[in-house]
Amino acid sequence: MIFMKTVAQTFFKHFPLEVVSKQKESISMNRVTIKDVANRAGVSKSTVSHVLNKTRVVEEATRQKVLNAVEELGYRPSQVARSLISKRTKTAGLLISDVSNPFYPDVILGVEEIAFANDYSIFLCNTNYDLDRGLKLVQSLVDKSVDGILFMSSSMSLQMVQEAVENRIYAVVLDWEENNLDELASTITINFESGIQQAIRHLVEIGHQQIAHISGPLNLWTAQVRKNAFLKALEQNGLDARQAIILEGDLRIEGGRKAFEQLHKLNPRPSAVLAANDLMALGVLWAARNAGLELPKDLSVVGLDDIDLASKVSPSLSTVALPRREIGRIAMRLLLEMISEGKEATKSRLTVDTTFVLRQSTQRVG
Repeated sequence: MIFMKTVAQTFFKHFPLEVVSKQKESISMNRVTIKDVANRAGVSKSTVSHVLNKTRVVEEATRQKVLNAVEELGYRPSQVARSLISKRTKTAGLLISDVSNPFYPDVILGVEEIAFANDYSIFLCNTNYDLDRGLKLVQSLVDKSVDGILFMSSSMSLQMVQEAVENRIYAVVLDWEENNLDELASTITINFESGIQQAIRHLVEIGHQQIAHISGPLNLWTAQVRKNAFLKALEQNGLDARQAIILEGDLRIEGGRKAFEQLHKLNPRPSAVLAANDLMALGVLWAARNAGLELPKDLSVVGLDDIDLASKVSPSLSTVALPRREIGRIAMRLLLEMISEGKEATKSRLTVDTTFVLRQSTQRVG
């Protein structure tokens, strides 16, 4: 205690309180402005602006003075100020259905990879499959003056896209009925038929004749597309689609568990199941094992999405794979192209194929 008191007395003897206070006052907590840079470099604010934005040729010696001042002061240009000039905020919105769904992390990483490389920031918005919530999120993004919005939620409405476009915000939509979009947005459509056809052909080849489908909520367009692809694949492989067992799930693990409980009561019980996503397929595996089934001997299970967890469970999950990260990259590139082209922007229509990935959750009948 005596030591501390002595140190303090010595400090203030050499550095009076008034001096210390002045030193504190000299350390400004305010953000460095373009005016500060101009004063340090001894030039006008417009000259600093021309150097930073490369809007006019500036003498090399003057340009170097400005750049040195920028480095010394740690100046970072205000994005708000720049947006007033460029009419762009360098921001975009990303709408997804369910932030807890393992399908989305790779998609988000793909989007951010391209966004970051082009100095864009992303606002991530979770609709939770709620259309009203989704519309409010879009309106919030409009208020933030984002340059574009990536609609990657399976719960969508035309009004949400219209809200963006009517406010001069560019839109890219993933896997939604493009006929409703007309010339409003660029679209990326997932070709589920290719991968589902491969999956059903595999199941039929190993002897499965009774194959059930656990769909997503059938009010979702994407759930209808996957269900229809399943039925078409049955017919293409010589099975009667009219006799198919379709159970409606919720795209979550719990939905898969509940669907299995219904399947387990059937007599005869289907020997194979194709779920509309991996989470429900994992729910089926979990419930089937708890019910005492030996997997995949007693029940073959196929998912869709190829989330990371699919290859980690036991038995590892056979699934219909989507190139999720590449989908994110493609979507952000499309959006940037539209922003760059401005009023004359072309609305692109792209299709991404799916493929069947064989693992350990399917087995030959008998």
